[in-house]
Amino acid sequence: MRILIVEDERALARGMKFNFEQEGYQVDAVGDGPAALDLLDSADPPVDLVLLDLMLPGMSGYETCRHIRDRDTELPVLVLSA
Repeated sequence: MRILIVEDERALARGMKFNFEQEGYQVDAVGDGPAALDLLDSADPPVDLVLLDLMLPGMSGYETCRHIRDRDTELPVLVLSA
């Protein structure tokens, strides 16, 4: 299973990435919406789950999620929110 973490706080992203990798998942972490969308378009194997922060620089998590849904209505997206 491949997980995409979209989180701009590097320490938090690194911690989540480390923990998921320890459980055997393939994990990518990016810090903003455009990078997430680029990775989703090019991922091979495809991403199975997105962990998405709402408060992102530039393109918000809400907007990023809308773009993800325009491309794929079935991809699970878990929202990270304070």
